Amino acid sequence: MGPSMIPPGSLALLAQGAVASLLLAAAAIVGGTGLAIVLAAGAFSRFAPVRAAYRVYVYIVRGTPLLVLALLLFYALPALDLRTGPYIAGTLVLIIYTGALFAEVFRGGVLAIPRPQWESARSLGLPPAAMFRKIVAPLVTRYTLPPYINVCVMTVKASSVLSIISVWELTLAAREIIERTFAVFTILGLAAAFYFVMCFGIDRLGRRLEHHLALKGFAGERA
Repeated sequence: MGPSMIPPGSLALLAQGAVASLLLAAAAIVGGTGLAIVLAAGAFSRFAPVRAAYRVYVYIVRGTPLLVLALLLFYALPALDLRTGPYIAGTLVLIIYTGALFAEVFRGGVLAIPRPQWESARSLGLPPAAMFRKIVAPLVTRYTLPPYINVCVMTVKASSVLSIISVWELTLAAREIIERTFAVFTILGLAAAFYFVMCFGIDRLGRRLEHHLALKGFAGERA
């Protein structure tokens, strides 16, 4: 693919779209992580209705296509007189979606903690805050970091769905260029390359973080 085959200005526009996709994904990851912590705490609640609410939320969100969730929220917010615009609606959709995925990752990490670790912590008489800081957090980090990074990569790719509700990001930028230039394969190939670079970069950063935490005894490295 030579420079002469690329329509003028296309690379700059696609790069802007890639930045928009990364910003959407970053907002969703931060918001989804916060939501997931609350949800995962509900998964281990002593109250059965709270645990049931967690299961219902996760089943519904994970069982509904992201495209349908985006359309539902995009049209539901104005119907409730909440005129937020496509960007806020799109970010909320990603937060709702990633929150369910991250919550299951965290729940699995807590369940993976060996029973002797819990018994040792209780025998030491550690208060709940100290137990979380010294026992739960390091072990959950060790068990959940690889799947957490995978969900982060998925979030970048999932942001492309938001083009259906007019959120301008990489996919919508590519569509606009194609409509103007008809360079379908060239533009789609470039868009795919941008997505690959973003996802590969997140994966590499995740591996470096794993290595850094492994040196401190918090996590084990992937093979």
